[in-house]
Amino acid sequence: MTSPSRRSSNLRAVRGAFLLWVGLSVVGAGCHREVASGPSRSEGLTGRTLPLLASPALRLTVAGRLGTRVVPVVLDVARPLSMVSQECFDGGPPAPDGTVRAPEIAGGFRAWPVVPLPVLTVGGASVPLRTAGLSGEKPCSLTLGSDVLEPYALTVDPLRREVTFTASRPREAQPAAEVASDAAREVHRVELSREPVGDWPLLAVRVSQGEAELTGPFVLTTREPFSRIAVGPAEAQGLQPLETVAHLPPRTFAVDSVDVAEGVGARPLVVEAAGRWDSPSSLGRLGPDVWGRFTATLDAKGGVLVLRRPRVRAVDETEVGSVSSPRAGRAEGPDASATSPRSTTTEGAGGMGASASSTPSAGTVGAAPVPSGGTASSPSRSTTSPAATTGTAPRASGTASPSPESPARPTASAAPTAQAPGGTSPSTSSEPARPATPSPVARRQQCTDAHGVFSEEACYGLHVRKEPEGGISVVGAVFRDLPEGGRLHLEPVGADGQRLESGCGIGLSFPATSRGLTTQHRLPWPSLAHALPVCHAALVQARGFNLALFEEGSQPECPTACAFVTETSSRRTVCECQPTPLGEGVAAPSRKAPSREPPREERELEPDDPS
Repeated sequence: MTSPSRRSSNLRAVRGAFLLWVGLSVVGAGCHREVASGPSRSEGLTGRTLPLLASPALRLTVAGRLGTRVVPVVLDVARPLSMVSQECFDGGPPAPDGTVRAPEIAGGFRAWPVVPLPVLTVGGASVPLRTAGLSGEKPCSLTLGSDVLEPYALTVDPLRREVTFTASRPREAQPAAEVASDAAREVHRVELSREPVGDWPLLAVRVSQGEAELTGPFVLTTREPFSRIAVGPAEAQGLQPLETVAHLPPRTFAVDSVDVAEGVGARPLVVEAAGRWDSPSSLGRLGPDVWGRFTATLDAKGGVLVLRRPRVRAVDETEVGSVSSPRAGRAEGPDASATSPRSTTTEGAGGMGASASSTPSAGTVGAAPVPSGGTASSPSRSTTSPAATTGTAPRASGTASPSPESPARPTASAAPTAQAPGGTSPSTSSEPARPATPSPVARRQQCTDAHGVFSEEACYGLHVRKEPEGGISVVGAVFRDLPEGGRLHLEPVGADGQRLESGCGIGLSFPATSRGLTTQHRLPWPSLAHALPVCHAALVQARGFNLALFEEGSQPECPTACAFVTETSSRRTVCECQPTPLGEGVAAPSRKAPSREPPREERELEPDDPS
């Protein structure tokens, strides 16, 4: 098996050779398209931060207005031509002005009719887009391609679900500013090149599955939520797709990791299989399911992808008795966050599961309410105390009264045993005292906060937002590895900031995964009214949500990143889950779970074979 250092060298070598090849191709062919950067092109969205439309998976879609109609606007840095669907025009689209032949990222070209557009505004700014290609997709959607987005660098915050537009900068002008502004966070810079024909951004990616590896150029995309791999090159390198119905082409690959640098990526991951990928310059596309685990700045014109995340380190600690989940900081009301920092480095931590304990964090910690629009600490590890406080929350040893709605939280501390004179317990026999057995030592992960201070509470984040059309959405994030999955329990609060007695357990579940996964959900989501009407009615009254508890282990009913609600009286659990390439809320089968014989006690109960 190839060593990590050897794989890292190979990845750097491939990246260097690939960038040189693309550079020579661009110089020789003269295909790189320079876009004028006049005031009308760059001033419109520069400096604006826009909320992304609520979605369980990370999608770069914002609200816009086409003429008098509100439309979703998709940001797609890999599409050369902006597009609009026929459904965006009442009474049918206008007559085309002509056609345009544009390259496709999977290879080849496609002709599109071009239609004139009404005035387009995004975030209150007018976008200089007068014509667009006409697509037949449903429902209404307008896509901004590189013909509009090239002057901008897009910074995507996956926890707050926001995108910020800044002016593109040359690659050589970026490093000093990044180091100065992100001293407390782990920062990774990945160089981008440009595809000679389509001009979209490319980067080197390594995909691993067991002993097999596929390394080469991938298209950096922002439209589709899932990454995609070309089937032919993947199978040629030994990657095996998941099984499908007989005679059907492969649909997905379950891979161990997708990395853009050593240890920088996502693991494990299910990616789409591209049966038709005829591009001579790329092996697939890299989507938000990988780069969206970081606070990412995508500057296609400047030729750089900057990834930021909280630093993580492994620490030894002694586990005492039973353990329970931590109490969280409060994010009171819509548009408030209980956040950890938005980036970091690994210090002394290996890959997923190398340093994280498989048991829940112990104790609880309370926190003070935060005004709307502010931030609060995320959960931390501490010892439970019976008293409740409402002041500023300590980071590691706060106090809070247990919530009756939260799942059982056995305390980590045990009551001291009373001793008789002479230093012996009243029940002690005359036998000599035996030395105490040392407690087991567990390896846990801590994350940095915005000031660079390590704690467990900084490994969890919650952002609560009031949606423009009404209702509340929550985004949960876990910035450390989850070798067995995890659950962030939430508590609803009313307009007065006090906890609501809902009779239901609410939370966000995460599968076994590496750090950085986020998920966003409306609480309550519409279908909950039919599944659990009592819980739906209670959650409609909520004006915000607080982090209450974190537990190791996935939610059995919710195999992917999901929101879940459990009715206390019936113990029935209903989920809303992120889509995956296998379908909504469908987890990939494990390739590492070998078949095992049933235990002896079960074998003894099996019926005898018929004689």
